[in-house]
Amino acid sequence: MSRTISQRLERALKTTSRRGLRLNLRFKRRFSRRGQTVFISALPKSGSTFLVNALSHATGYQNFFLGYQQQNEQDLYLPNLIDAWSMDVVSHQHTRATAPNLQLMNEFAIRPVILTRNAYDAAVSLTDHLENESRQTPLLDVPADFASRPRENRLDAVIDLALPWYVQFVAGWATADHEGAVDCLWLRYEDVMADGTAALRTVLAFHGVTADDGRLASALEAAKGGGSRLNKGVAGRGMAELTPSQKQRIDSLTRHYPAVDFSMMGLPGA
Repeated sequence: MSRTISQRLERALKTTSRRGLRLNLRFKRRFSRRGQTVFISALPKSGSTFLVNALSHATGYQNFFLGYQQQNEQDLYLPNLIDAWSMDVVSHQHTRATAPNLQLMNEFAIRPVILTRNAYDAAVSLTDHLENESRQTPLLDVPADFASRPRENRLDAVIDLALPWYVQFVAGWATADHEGAVDCLWLRYEDVMADGTAALRTVLAFHGVTADDGRLASALEAAKGGGSRLNKGVAGRGMAELTPSQKQRIDSLTRHYPAVDFSMMGLPGA
């Protein structure tokens, strides 16, 4: 009996907490202006940290995380969205186009920028990251003996365990875009690296924000010195390092989504 009462109290507290969140949101909607949110939903190792830092410098907006925790950044988090309601923020996550995320984006007027990268280069860059920086990632459970494996075998693990997530990420956003479930802007890592000023201008124009080229150039320089993790940032490393078999395995993942154009990842499709 006591357990039943305890469970009822716990459910009541959770319900009260959710109602409190919604009440807070209604209060903010009524008495405060809605801020601007520039949101980057990015493939891992696609330069999103660099891009969001540059956007923050260019706009003066606060860099604000809209998820719950970095290891669970595939989803938006309602309390943080409510906290950011009246703030001008830039944010980036590896967020999937799930129904709950799309619902929250529509509710909070978030028009995401979908940042992609060549899949071969991303596989090499992610392997570098796991070797040299951290084995913690929301994409895969890194095998315990990963560091002791030969480089080719480490690349195999990343291709087999992480690249399906990459393909699903792009397929999900492409489908949501095609179905009109979200208003988004597609951007490639390669374009950001080739002409950062033009990339920033494109993102800001998408959100109705203007900045002169001098400010954008200064923002890019500030972002380069602001702890952005660009690794080697060289296009074509994947094509050079991956074996034909490894590249074919990555290419074959797109067969499960025959209607999706994967050219933004340098892969076949549609």
